[in-house]
Amino acid sequence: MTIRLGLGLAIATFSLLASAHEIAAPTMLLEQTTEGSAVVIPSEGIAGQYGSWVVTYTVGENGIRAGGGIRVQLPDEWHAGPRNSANRLQTTNPAANNFITGLTSRDDAKIRLIVEDERDDILIKHAKVSLDGRTERYVFVVRALLENGKLKEGDTISVIYGDRTGGSAGYRAAAISTAPLPVLIAIDPDGSNEFKLLKDSPRITARPGSANELWVHLPSQAVAGQTVKGLISLVDQGSNAIDHAAALQLAVYNGQADFPADLYIVPGKGFVEFLVTPGQTGIFRLKVRTRDLELETISNPMRVTDTEAEQKIYWGDLHSHSHFSWDGVGYQNFDYARYVAGLDFYAMTDHSQLPQEQNLYRGLSDANWDEYTALIDRYNAPPQFVTIQAYECSFGTPYGHHNVYFRDKPGVMEYPGRTTLPELWSRLHRGDALTIPHHTGKFPKDLDFSVQDEELRRNFEIYSGHGLSEVYDPTHPLAFEQSIFTWDSTSLQQPSYLQDVWQMGLLLSALASSDDHFSHPGQPQYGLAAVRAPEATRDAIFQGMYDRRTYATTGAKIILDFSINGIAMGQSGKVDGDPEIRISANGTDEIDWVELLRFQQGDKGFQIIQRWEADAWDFEASYTDKDFKAGAMYYCRLRQKNNIRNRAVMAWSSPVWTQE
Repeated sequence: MTIRLGLGLAIATFSLLASAHEIAAPTMLLEQTTEGSAVVIPSEGIAGQYGSWVVTYTVGENGIRAGGGIRVQLPDEWHAGPRNSANRLQTTNPAANNFITGLTSRDDAKIRLIVEDERDDILIKHAKVSLDGRTERYVFVVRALLENGKLKEGDTISVIYGDRTGGSAGYRAAAISTAPLPVLIAIDPDGSNEFKLLKDSPRITARPGSANELWVHLPSQAVAGQTVKGLISLVDQGSNAIDHAAALQLAVYNGQADFPADLYIVPGKGFVEFLVTPGQTGIFRLKVRTRDLELETISNPMRVTDTEAEQKIYWGDLHSHSHFSWDGVGYQNFDYARYVAGLDFYAMTDHSQLPQEQNLYRGLSDANWDEYTALIDRYNAPPQFVTIQAYECSFGTPYGHHNVYFRDKPGVMEYPGRTTLPELWSRLHRGDALTIPHHTGKFPKDLDFSVQDEELRRNFEIYSGHGLSEVYDPTHPLAFEQSIFTWDSTSLQQPSYLQDVWQMGLLLSALASSDDHFSHPGQPQYGLAAVRAPEATRDAIFQGMYDRRTYATTGAKIILDFSINGIAMGQSGKVDGDPEIRISANGTDEIDWVELLRFQQGDKGFQIIQRWEADAWDFEASYTDKDFKAGAMYYCRLRQKNNIRNRAVMAWSSPVWTQE
């Protein structure tokens, strides 16, 4: 077969191979080589969009004999695909996406192109061996094997990612925008099947696309007459912060405040900060539109009071992965959390990995723990932005996955497979560490919550991008079955949901976080934690979590208050007589309904004892429970009318526990 790509390459001959099983496994030598040179054309693309990229190696003075060739690997971000999977590279179907071909500059030199470990799966989630010694998810190596002839100095071998000549849409560019990253190329000049990495690697950049969404962030609480800071960010279809200019127009949606009428996002920044001075008490919302991009949105509500609240609402993502994890990519997670998602606090929770696996998997270990924790400290900038020292320890049955958090300085790091959850608890300092379970309704199976440490496990992740772990209900719009966050999932019919553990008597507060794996924490559909604290510092945020002063949303910054006889959510207390229950909520859109739930002795599970059709952005109600029994627990939940990114928008309070 011959093709012409129109990229300055000569017509050449190539052939395809569906599998690499017919040839011996290659050996990578530690020594690098300066033989020849390489380029990638074009040297950039738009993140998440399809195109064609050609990696061309120009042969050095020693040439390449039959049996030799090259191996090529794009940056991990360029192999990361949809739904937390790797892009499927394939050489078998010219009309399908991510079709890979190869060519040489000589008609008499025939090559076989091989996608190493090629599979038919659409969502690639297995580990693969990289050119730089790693075995992990976002890796693919393409080999161009010279079958006959000889390539001389100045001849070329090219690998085409996204050959469109057969009808393919092309190759899907990096899942997220990136700085220039190296394309790895290894050379076998003599057919020995021993490869050396080319010392000087070409680089490829993934740029963000045009603005697709407008995000406006305000503090949830402010004092009349006191100036606070707001944030406006613009993201593309893949949630990357834009790099082009944008003009913004600001106006009051409801309330009263002083703020600039016009703002500008300069190229390469993607966001702009501004000052707001509320002029009266009540709820304030801001309407923002772009002058030339036809985007418009309303900010989250800001509650304005005469005096400063003792406990303020702070927003954070406590579950997010980056390049430190074997199944994560990206380096921009801290700046993204602060300047794009508008978070007050953030915890990077990459996976700890057994040390003996470090030659196979990227992950946290003693070798990089100091680097990891120093990076978290570097971005800690209270009160503007708080970073929490944390990591994930993914236990199997019967304990499940837990994130580990520290009050300030990092404590002990342990590894699943070598340590049990009770053993981890025994090595943590009570009062200065917390462990929070997540996606308990999805995996692993047969979780056992009868083993509990009341000082170290005080919170529960009710929702993330994976789905909802409130109660077993596979028909719920937020159930694991309805999520396209990762591969198709099933809700486990087992007593491991939050309602189950509450009924077991565990006092756990509710929160939510994303479990993002692409360094994009705080996205509006994947879950946020609201923590009440007197100030934005590590100690105060941690203490708010420890005191169970938390609630959860799917990602919208909804203000939610819930109390019984003055006892705030997340707390317990004695109730004399019929309890007076108060609920207030301020939405980011019209609130559809609000439900009050109760569990008490004699009930078969939680009962919805009151439901309100809100049909308003702001809601307030009180309710007296005439059927109250001492020891009952209550919580509330709400749903807004309109979805965000095709996901239902909800919020869940933590319970109030009444004492017997």
